[in-house]
Amino acid sequence: MLKFVKTKVPFLVVAVLCFMFSFVMVADASPKRIGITEFETNGLTVRVHGGGHYDIGLGAADLLATELSKNKNFEVIERQQIRSVLQEQSFGASGAVDDSTAAQMGKLVGLKYIVYGKIISAGAESGSHSLMGLTVNQLNVKVQIAVRMIDATTGSIVWAEQVDGSIKKTGGSYGSMSSQTGVSASIYDEALNKAVKKIVNAINQQSPTEGTIAKVGANKVYLDIGNEQGVRVGQSFSVVREGETITNAAGQVIGVEKTDVCKIKITSVDGQMSIAEIQGKPASAIQQGDKVRSI
Repeated sequence: MLKFVKTKVPFLVVAVLCFMFSFVMVADASPKRIGITEFETNGLTVRVHGGGHYDIGLGAADLLATELSKNKNFEVIERQQIRSVLQEQSFGASGAVDDSTAAQMGKLVGLKYIVYGKIISAGAESGSHSLMGLTVNQLNVKVQIAVRMIDATTGSIVWAEQVDGSIKKTGGSYGSMSSQTGVSASIYDEALNKAVKKIVNAINQQSPTEGTIAKVGANKVYLDIGNEQGVRVGQSFSVVREGETITNAAGQVIGVEKTDVCKIKITSVDGQMSIAEIQGKPASAIQQGDKVRSI
């Protein structure tokens, strides 16, 4: 009986540890919840053709939520969901958002990160010049956004920057023929989209898509990540080869040697696999098992 207990207990311990380890691995792989609040405008209004107004702060938040949702490492919680929870909790959501209130909001909604921003400036400048009966009209639209990403669990600033986006439109007239260059919400969206892409690229770097080279072909490579991990055609990855582990004086592993191999660009995406072409290096430079990381 005693022998049976001695052999059974270690097995149970190992089983429990394996279960706990697998649970941690699944939890780590789950998407991080990130919330997007409506961007402040400080009373800034944008006039569009026809005398109407465009809520540029709302437009920026919508565009950012749409673009971030393409990264499957994030679960994007939109402002309507955030507002609903805050109202249920009687949280004073009116007024300016700052670092401390953003962290409080994030904790209430159960977020890992919360992103908020402020439209610093937005406007359009137009001009024209004529030559030999031809009139050329030019419209320049530019927006500037200050944005911050807060870790709601710690209240610390993960990333903060000021970005801008601009678009130029040209039209003109000659005799009875003419093309218009009036200010519209769609033109502001184009400028916003350029600024938002800069924001998304920076945020994605906080949780880049990572995978492994599964197979090396003649002039292409196969990755073990695809649609389900948010990989998109045209996306670029860096290929990295891991070497020896690095330990500290106590013998604890603190890192691993990494060597940059090359860059690859995605040409085809499937559910859990993607194909990429190699940029500037022969296929022999890459090995099965090399790591890839979105850039």
